Amino acid sequence: MLVGGKVAIIEEIQFMLKRFSKEIELDWQIAVLIILGLIFFAVYSFLAFEAGLNWQDPLGNIQNSPDETANLFFSRLFAEESRLQFADPANQVAEDLISPRSMRVIAGKTVPAGFMGLPLIYGSLAKIAGLCSIPFITPFISIIGLIFFYLLVKEIFGRNAAFIACLFAFILPGWWYYSAKTLMPNVAFVSLSITALYFFIKALSAKKLLPYVLFGIFLALSLMVRTSELVWIGLLILLIALFNLKRVNWSYLTIAFFAFLFVFLPVFHFNQQNYGSPFSLGYSLQVDFQNKNLIGQSLTLIEKIVLPFGFHPKTALGNFNDYTFGIFPTWSNFILFAFLFFAIYLITRQLWSSPDEENRKKLFFYLIAYLLVSAYLVIYYGSWNFHDHPDPEAVTIGTSYVRYWLPVYLFSLPFLGFILANYLKRYRLLTAVATILLWLILSVRSYNTVMLDNEEGLLKVKQNLKEYQSISAQVVSRTEANAVIIADRLDKAFFPQRSVIFRLNLDQDYVRIKRLIEADYPVYYFDFTKTEAELIYLNQAFFEKHDLRVGKSLLDFEKQSLYPVKIQ
Repeated sequence: MLVGGKVAIIEEIQFMLKRFSKEIELDWQIAVLIILGLIFFAVYSFLAFEAGLNWQDPLGNIQNSPDETANLFFSRLFAEESRLQFADPANQVAEDLISPRSMRVIAGKTVPAGFMGLPLIYGSLAKIAGLCSIPFITPFISIIGLIFFYLLVKEIFGRNAAFIACLFAFILPGWWYYSAKTLMPNVAFVSLSITALYFFIKALSAKKLLPYVLFGIFLALSLMVRTSELVWIGLLILLIALFNLKRVNWSYLTIAFFAFLFVFLPVFHFNQQNYGSPFSLGYSLQVDFQNKNLIGQSLTLIEKIVLPFGFHPKTALGNFNDYTFGIFPTWSNFILFAFLFFAIYLITRQLWSSPDEENRKKLFFYLIAYLLVSAYLVIYYGSWNFHDHPDPEAVTIGTSYVRYWLPVYLFSLPFLGFILANYLKRYRLLTAVATILLWLILSVRSYNTVMLDNEEGLLKVKQNLKEYQSISAQVVSRTEANAVIIADRLDKAFFPQRSVIFRLNLDQDYVRIKRLIEADYPVYYFDFTKTEAELIYLNQAFFEKHDLRVGKSLLDFEKQSLYPVKIQ
């Protein structure tokens, strides 16, 4: 029986590999996508090259955001020591006050404040490929994700529409930008989700075990990276299953579920180790089962999971307008035009020769699923005003909405691909010319936004990183190895070379600072440069009532300075 089972598994793997090799047969479309993939791997690695090639230099690993700082640090920690927590000795005195943003201190241990999937996956890969590979993993996953995006869209829209959609995906501004921000999780999440959805659709048509198992594996990997996306991913999978109810092999789907759990097990393990519960995410979502109002608590918990930022459609629509027509006007207008033509096509069935009934159903299902998922994501994230930029009114590509709405942007591209592939299908030369011309126009627009934006373009990010490196090198040279720096938003430049505190918010925080100094931990205050009058006010308003004093600056930069904090 065992031998027969092994033979069956081997035959199934061989069958699946043959089908998959047929799917990616090297015709001219796949060849073009592979060549573009190699080119854009280098394009997306714009910021990664310096960090990857200088991974042994702490200054080469400074990141532009707290999330990236945390993901890089814990990826390296897991690669080297197979753990996702560390203890800062100074916290024994400071009572868990010391921690950069995007990290939390629980019972003296500093742990990730977000999802642990990215450090787990990237750290595991770095065990094999080396620490220098970490900054390049996202660009690589991004390219693989786009290849599977082509294969997925081809199942619904046909190969020509899928090819055109994938061409535009390479230069989609949000995708380009966050593929280059290589320690942010969103591109990795979307790429892994696309791969999972592709294998689920293949499983429904092939009726073989292996694609079901691969679906479970990649779904687990994607939700490890961003578990909060479970609601809409689960809804989408449910809709696909209901649409193909007669094709679902429930036995194989059960096996896929166990494959999912097996891959997801490390998350449960490290949740238990870091947060004290296998189901905790490091967020405040617990239910008190001793409380009599359990139904009310459960409803509150569901609300926190499904709509954590509340339900504010007016705010959501305003934010969505800002981050579509406001920031990407050329892209948005072309996509809207294609969407309307696609909708008219499905309604009238008269613009072109109608496809067969099965294909028409697929297109209609895609349209409904896209609208439902997009509406949910717009309400989910748009109901809150994120202020990633110091200027709360700024609309920039680095603001969180762009990365949270990547699925909305990306999965609108098949509408454009379908219009170009079908509306001009009788005129192949015209289709090619129109596609190339539009691709070049949108490439220029994307380059201007992604690379040249004065606020948060990649060239500006690179310049910022150089400045952070210069500041960090000088501050580290002037401070002791056990120094603690109150650093506000520049905590990302000093950690992990120095212990950092983001801000002092409570009176008790100043008491803890005094205890640190009494325990021989040098404490410094890094902030905007103060005039003598401003320094006097700072001391009188906050520090002196706790017997502390901020002294004269030790280091002055263009706008910021390093000040020692002493006991009076």
